Amino acid sequence: MRPPSTPGPALRDFESYYAAGVTWRYEGDPYGRDVWRTEKDIPGVVATRDELLPFVGPPFGLPLWSALARLPWNAAVDVWRGVLVLSFGAVAFGSLRLAGGASRAFDLVAVTVMALGFGPLTSAFALGQVALFSTAAIVIIPQTLELRFGAIAATFIAALIAALQPNLATVLIARLGGARTWIAFAGMALVALCGSALALGGPLQFARYVDVLRAHGAAERFIAIQTTPGAVARAFGAAPRTAGFIALACGLLVIVGIAMQWIGRRYTPNARMALACAALPLALPFAHEHDFSIAFLPAVMAIRRARGWVWALSGVAVLLAGTDWLGLAQRPSAAAQTALLTLAAALGLAVLAPGRLGAYQAVPALVPFAVIAAGTFAAAHPLPVWPDALGGSFHASATMSAPALWRLEQVRSGIGRLEPAWGVLRLFSLVGCGLLWLGGSLACRSTGADRPAAGRSRREGRAVNVVSRYASGDAP
Repeated sequence: MRPPSTPGPALRDFESYYAAGVTWRYEGDPYGRDVWRTEKDIPGVVATRDELLPFVGPPFGLPLWSALARLPWNAAVDVWRGVLVLSFGAVAFGSLRLAGGASRAFDLVAVTVMALGFGPLTSAFALGQVALFSTAAIVIIPQTLELRFGAIAATFIAALIAALQPNLATVLIARLGGARTWIAFAGMALVALCGSALALGGPLQFARYVDVLRAHGAAERFIAIQTTPGAVARAFGAAPRTAGFIALACGLLVIVGIAMQWIGRRYTPNARMALACAALPLALPFAHEHDFSIAFLPAVMAIRRARGWVWALSGVAVLLAGTDWLGLAQRPSAAAQTALLTLAAALGLAVLAPGRLGAYQAVPALVPFAVIAAGTFAAAHPLPVWPDALGGSFHASATMSAPALWRLEQVRSGIGRLEPAWGVLRLFSLVGCGLLWLGGSLACRSTGADRPAAGRSRREGRAVNVVSRYASGDAP
């Protein structure tokens, strides 16, 4: 059922990291068009046209990409692929551990199958996206905090890795609490900011990077591959200002909701972070399909802790958030593969369920049928694939900036077109995250037994809390 492979270099997005590393090492501008000098020589890139893939990652990561760029392209790809394999395993097995409860050996198989059927994770792996590396670090952080020795240092390193994808690292705010996290996260922020300024040659150059980042955000804000509330609203015909207001309203709703869950103290620190991971895509102003990898942790946590109809709701939400709906329009021949992967993920959910749930356990298996229907719908509204849709002779003025060229590439390839059908497909992913946030909130909240009740002694209350934390997997 595997569709034909698409042309282009292996781990397509790694191309920009590698080129930025080479450019920075030779004192070029990694955030400008200088990266094209390296990209055009990478196997699979069509050098006869302008198909610049810009680099927008944080500057403090440039030494890492420069170190990888000292290797030949094929060797660097192999090393990075190995890092991503380890990251994939960390996300899958780390999420299972944080979900708590007793695990059988077969649960490791089930969570692996679930991860392989989770579209954002496989998309991040196929593209060589740093989002997978960042997500793995986020999942690892609650476990580094449990270390008896070196917890602060290990957490600091993991947080710095998470910050390589800054839009995802914002969920770490929900994990704040206790001296260890404050010290590690404050150290990460300081090193990231100072390291970025040093990597670019001073504060003025860092300010220029912020301007370039803002320009790239404006260039991509409403294109088809942006899965955000604002981009979806714009696809449905909303004016830019209205779409921006909708995005702002969704972001404020998420911030208020997560803050209330924090203040209410009905959730453990790990549960708070997981819920923030589920809600994050609803608040991001910039999110591609692979950024939804962050939803895997709350997916596993909800599936392991929910019961009854909440489990069924959570299972459907996991598959909605974990299916590459927009990919059905980009690759119509992949519809059968996508449906089977979604079915595999549904079977993984059923195995990971906390006991027998009767008919509820079969509810998520209905989603693959929705994938088949959506594939038929999407095939009638195909989405062009960059850079193949540019043609063989696309060129731009040499004076055009990297953000302007990137915007022109999206428009010329057809990805910048407003198409309601593409908005519908992306809406499925966002609805899935919203339902996952709801299901996870119901499944992960503490019961009255988790808090000292009136009339109990403080010692009894602490004992109940310790037992509860061990049961949920949040205790060292």
